[in-house]
Amino acid sequence: MEYGLIPKIDQYSDNKALEMQKVQPSSNSSEIRDKENLKQIQQETIVKAKEASDVKEAKNETTTSSNKFEVVLSNTNFGYNVSSKDFYVKVSRGSVENQYPTEEMMKMKAYMLSLSEEAVTA
Repeated sequence: MEYGLIPKIDQYSDNKALEMQKVQPSSNSSEIRDKENLKQIQQETIVKAKEASDVKEAKNETTTSSNKFEVVLSNTNFGYNVSSKDFYVKVSRGSVENQYPTEEMMKMKAYMLSLSEEAVTA
């Protein structure tokens, strides 16, 4: 039985080697037969490039996930939740993911801390 990311990396490299050996179909350049078709394809690419370059409004979301910092080591995630000031551990095994302390516990602690801060400031 193998642990860690080494088997996944080996499998990825094997898959990439096989993929590189296969012949890939060419892009839209084979469809270009006349100038009108060429202009239409160029217009489409220009429109797509403009849509990608347009800057959309940036939003500052304050969710609980933005207050977390996680580090992944094999199937174990170690993290820190800023709002509840807790370190936590997540272990994923297959499709099951266990966490201690749980999300509910961290939310409750963050709520209790906010109540105690309100009581101190009042």
